[in-house]
Amino acid sequence: MRTVHSEFVVFEQLKDLKSLLTQGPPCLSVYMPFSHASEEGNNLNAKQNNLRWRECLRLLDEGGDHFGEEGAELVRSVSEWDALSVAVGDKESGKAKSIAVFRSPDTCQVAFLESEVQQKVTLGPHFHIRPLLSEVVRDRTFYLLALSQKNSRLLRCTPHSSEEVTLPESVKSDFEVWMNQAKPDHTAVYNAMSSSAQGTSGPNALAPKGSDREGKDEYLSHYFKQIDRGVNEVLKGQTEPLVLCGVEYELPIYRDVNTYPHVAAEAVRGAPNGLKASEILARAIQALEVGYEKKVDEVLADWNHRVGGGASSRIKEIVTAAHEGRVLTLVLSDSQEQIGLFDEATHRVKGRKTGSRQDEDLVNDAAVQTILHAGNVLVAPRSKMPNGAPAAAIFRY
Repeated sequence: MRTVHSEFVVFEQLKDLKSLLTQGPPCLSVYMPFSHASEEGNNLNAKQNNLRWRECLRLLDEGGDHFGEEGAELVRSVSEWDALSVAVGDKESGKAKSIAVFRSPDTCQVAFLESEVQQKVTLGPHFHIRPLLSEVVRDRTFYLLALSQKNSRLLRCTPHSSEEVTLPESVKSDFEVWMNQAKPDHTAVYNAMSSSAQGTSGPNALAPKGSDREGKDEYLSHYFKQIDRGVNEVLKGQTEPLVLCGVEYELPIYRDVNTYPHVAAEAVRGAPNGLKASEILARAIQALEVGYEKKVDEVLADWNHRVGGGASSRIKEIVTAAHEGRVLTLVLSDSQEQIGLFDEATHRVKGRKTGSRQDEDLVNDAAVQTILHAGNVLVAPRSKMPNGAPAAAIFRY
């Protein structure tokens, strides 16, 4: 077996897993939560993780013997934590709570997880990706548009950071500046609105409040249109969601003029200039999580309407359909497994352990095949799964 150097990778979307899933067997997958132990001020991470790694590899059951010397060599190639930690670097002391290592004859990829997973080692025909999916199916990178009449901003965000993205020079992020550079009647209306808002007297203050509000809404709409043009110019070709942040009455005005196709359904409500950056980020992540939960509920409701014809929760039907590329959307339980195998020769599924080297978690197999055939995958709590099944699928045909 040729020497393969460890490569640090980040899986942000399902499509990022495709190159990993096309690797040939045997495929060794190792998941381990990090130790953050310390004693009398000494950092014991390296020592504890070394011990935990060796213990983790010992969890590999006798099923690994089915791959003979080739499988044993894969295990030996990742047995030394010190060598592996070259790829890990000092990231284990950062935000990551777990590590995932994927080793096949042609690759060795290392990924970090923000959640703490159970120790697990598998050696089989495909990589075991289910512990990854809870994070990958959620949006880990997104954009946030802070709508403000003083300083509208676009930010690129991750769960732990946010960085402002420069909008085109043509975009005016300040409403007053935009009004002053617009047509003269825009300025007159703006001054009228300002006088009315401040309670001043004079002819402008006598204008009906309804017309003031309607006029301001109209100009806000035009102000937001030029922001939308700038956002689309910057995000052209992107698919990451855009979370809106703004005061309650301005959000629907922006949605009416928005043309970016991936605006999140949920928004952060509140004046951006009155919120701390950490608070905006936390609330944006929560908005995306609420949106994800609603999406799961909608898919399961759709599944319920289609079951019996265009949908199923029977694992054998799902695995067969996944291998045929017929699964449009797959919802997985976040905890259940079902060991068995898919026989390529007969195109049949055996839903129990057979003792073969091809035995694997059939739910994982269904996920692998769905991703390879450009289907969508969601992860749901066991309590939401239809009839407590480990998987539910909506078919293309």
